[in-house]
Amino acid sequence: MAPETYNDLAFNVAGLLKETVGATRTHELQLPELPLDENAMASNLHGEARLLRIRTGVLVEGTVEADVTLECSRCLIGFSEPIEGSLEEEYRPLADMITGIPIGLQEGETEDDFSRISEGNILDLTELVRQSILVAVPVNPLHSPDCAGLCPECGADLNVEDCGHTRESGDPRLAGLASLLDKLD
Repeated sequence: MAPETYNDLAFNVAGLLKETVGATRTHELQLPELPLDENAMASNLHGEARLLRIRTGVLVEGTVEADVTLECSRCLIGFSEPIEGSLEEEYRPLADMITGIPIGLQEGETEDDFSRISEGNILDLTELVRQSILVAVPVNPLHSPDCAGLCPECGADLNVEDCGHTRESGDPRLAGLASLLDKLD
């Protein structure tokens, strides 16, 4: 068995698991950096998580905020944007806290599932926080709402310079339809 790893997003919940349903703990979340994927990094991560003892384990609810380095979808300039994510996940222990009897997996659950409390009663929120930030990242991030983008002819950044190329309005694939509309006018 691999040794337990601890970080600022992992908490020992042995005491909470021994308490009755309804017991709570609140934890401040802080981490200087958290890799989100191979291209994105969250920094200055902070938030709060409320751990609630439920019959089957621990329910985690809370919010997290971080500055995420993104790439503008129009001009490819890197920029940082504050992102806020919400946390809500049920974590189940691998064994009963009192008897030590292993708790079986529910349908569709695997041993590698991140929503399991480890054998050492460590509840690690790292994956939950990572996923909640990723979900909150805009699909097409823009460093500015009026970003002009890149010239399709030469690739010049149109926010910085006017390259002189003319840009057709509309999609050239729809030129046939545009000519029909011109005839109607």
